[in-house]
Amino acid sequence: MALVQVVKLRIKYTDMMTIKHKFEMTFLTSKQMGTALFALFLTFSAQAKEVSLDRIAAVVNDDVVMLSEVRDIVARLSRNKSTAPPQEVYKKVLDKLIMEKIQMQRAKDLGIKIDNAALNRAVLSIAKQNKLNLDQFRVALAREGIDYKKFRESIRDKLYIESLRKRQQGRNAKISEIEVDDLIKDESLQLNQSVQYHIKDILIPAPNGLTVPQFNNKLAQAQQLRKHLIGKPEPSVASLLKKYGASLKDSGWQGSKELNPAKIRALSLLEPGELSNVVRDPAGFHILKLIEQRGGDRKIRKLARVRHILIPASDPKGRLKAILLRNKILAGESFAKLAKDNSADTGSAQNGGELDFTSPDSFVPPFAAAVKSLPLNTLSQPIKTRFGWHILEVLERKTTDTTREALKEKAGSLITDKKKSEEYKNWLQGLRDQAYVEYRI
Repeated sequence: MALVQVVKLRIKYTDMMTIKHKFEMTFLTSKQMGTALFALFLTFSAQAKEVSLDRIAAVVNDDVVMLSEVRDIVARLSRNKSTAPPQEVYKKVLDKLIMEKIQMQRAKDLGIKIDNAALNRAVLSIAKQNKLNLDQFRVALAREGIDYKKFRESIRDKLYIESLRKRQQGRNAKISEIEVDDLIKDESLQLNQSVQYHIKDILIPAPNGLTVPQFNNKLAQAQQLRKHLIGKPEPSVASLLKKYGASLKDSGWQGSKELNPAKIRALSLLEPGELSNVVRDPAGFHILKLIEQRGGDRKIRKLARVRHILIPASDPKGRLKAILLRNKILAGESFAKLAKDNSADTGSAQNGGELDFTSPDSFVPPFAAAVKSLPLNTLSQPIKTRFGWHILEVLERKTTDTTREALKEKAGSLITDKKKSEEYKNWLQGLRDQAYVEYRI
């Protein structure tokens, strides 16, 4: 794009002698001259309403940011303030506009296109958010002194930038289990305020005042004891405790007020039946076994294990075939064999028609309704879904506490979002470093 410097001066003849000396700046450097001209512009704006000045504020690769763009944004930001905005505000606004230009240029280089249809949808969405139709929205913008065409193009620019961000952040950010666990532990006091734990506490005494070798020896004993306890049946635990000089106490139900932060952090990572890592406090080294927990924002899921036979929707005699297969099963033939020989669900057919434990809500509605209501080990009537005709049997139901799983999923999502945001900022900084930017003010 050609670089055009637009200068419009309408100055009364009587003012010329007053301001003439302000243009005598031939001894200044180019940078000083730019600063002086910018200061002069502000002076003109304040002293002479008849002065209208626009010029290039910055060159950004093969594009420019005009001073009027900077001025318009600053005016909107300072509309409700009685004093003039400090010069730092102009610099921040200019830098923001430069960064937006760089992002739009990159988006276009990558072939991202924002057509008028997408732009119209975005503008209409903004109008609806303000509970206005398009005509009312135009009038509202005009009242605020905002040109509608300029507003539309500013929205197009934002769509370019948003599309670029989504494209760049669409890559998978790698996170580790350690990062997830660390976040849960860091937030455990907040997350587990209303949770109560039923725990068994194994303690190897190690009071304060031990020498470093004594301390390390006790820690090593606790770690070895934990290793030996994993998977051991209850009767064999007593001999291990005696060997390591440890005691076992059933602490019953305890909440966050009764437990120290170190124990809460350790418990926040456990499922019922699991052992914690070694926890240190003034009494010594603890190994906690979580028996069960209650309270807090629990996530309980109902699961069912079912088996079924599917006759595909493409078979015009599907319902009849399903009835015949059901009658054969009722007469004593093997469900598993009939499923293997006849079911269109090839994935489950090889397993006798059985599906793994699944939430009923993950199935299509007619199938899900049968899974929820059918008595155990009872053969259903033929059930019609969009896939065809099913006969099914519910083999087992159970509920499972997925609170910990949900917590880990949420923590993983938070870490992923944070990593993507940091990586995008670094990527943008790289774009900025590679761009040609020349400040003219």
